[in-house]
Amino acid sequence: MYGPSMRLVEHYIGGLLKYAEFRGRASRAEYWWFTLGHTMLAAVFWTLGRLGGPVGIFAFLYLLVVLIPNLSITVRRLHDTNRSSWWLPLGLIPTPLVFVILFFMCQRGHVEENRYGPPVLDQSASG
Repeated sequence: MYGPSMRLVEHYIGGLLKYAEFRGRASRAEYWWFTLGHTMLAAVFWTLGRLGGPVGIFAFLYLLVVLIPNLSITVRRLHDTNRSSWWLPLGLIPTPLVFVILFFMCQRGHVEENRYGPPVLDQSASG
């Protein structure tokens, strides 16, 4: 329906609006578009922070503001793969176990209803 840039904006803002929603499920498209938008903005703020001066605080503030939405969309993505949010600490500790979480994030969600709710439409396959 939309081009890639609109999907990026739509899913990024959608992820921010669901900042405290830890129940339910998130599709691969929702998660990865949000992650792409977050990474791009974090890179911009980090670059501005490297310039020095009072602008440097923006990178820290941005990461602080997006911390909870990032955790919530990751938990909902785990739920879509029928996994508990207790897997999340593996992704927070900088060890090779981070790749386990990355593997889970790349997996297709369950097509049937699971204990976390009904399936979500993965829009990455369409359009």
